[in-house]
Amino acid sequence: MRRSEDWGRLGGIGIAVLAAAIVLLFLGSRLLGAAAGPEAEIITTLKQAEHDGVSLPVPGAQAPLVSRKLQYARISVSVAPDGQRAEAFATLDFEGVLGATTVSTAGVEVVPFTRASGRWKPESSVAPRLVAVVAALEARRQALSQGRPEALARLAGPGGDGGAGRTWAEVAPLSKRRLTAQAWYARLERDDVTVTEHYRVEGDLPARPVDTRGERPLLLVREGDQFLFSPGLM
Repeated sequence: MRRSEDWGRLGGIGIAVLAAAIVLLFLGSRLLGAAAGPEAEIITTLKQAEHDGVSLPVPGAQAPLVSRKLQYARISVSVAPDGQRAEAFATLDFEGVLGATTVSTAGVEVVPFTRASGRWKPESSVAPRLVAVVAALEARRQALSQGRPEALARLAGPGGDGGAGRTWAEVAPLSKRRLTAQAWYARLERDDVTVTEHYRVEGDLPARPVDTRGERPLLLVREGDQFLFSPGLM
């Protein structure tokens, strides 16, 4: 009888151990994150994105921005006094594609996080500044290719038309125009972004067809959550 009770007690202990193992398996990362604080959980989220890669929707673009390389460094986290919002500051090295366009960037990234259901999640994406820059570059490319100078003017920052008049003058005479951005190489600073664009312009003039390849410098300035083109470099 005593042996039967001992076996029953051991069986109960085994069930408890198994239940604890299941809890740790499914909730371990959350429990560890809560114990270590928001900084550890937020950094882990960014490092997990490095491992998994990302596919980021870009406003106005037909294709997402897909990473081939994604690496964060010098990550620091600032948590708001209410404990429900935070920002991760980091340097970001990114290589990827937007459709047929190669995108390579390095520099400053700021990722807002919010706390929901006990977990920290990015408000929009793990690279919101990068997405905003690529959205501006793609909007410019579309406006030039589709012949919409008014859309170009809306992309210009304060102090002029951002060179939209001159840029538009280069492609306006072309019929059946097509502007392809083959690559964007960008450097993200705190408040501005320098970009080298490798492009191809195709179209027809009355006397001859045009097929031109080249590169040009572009400069974008941060205005809130968006980036606009600086006068003279658009």
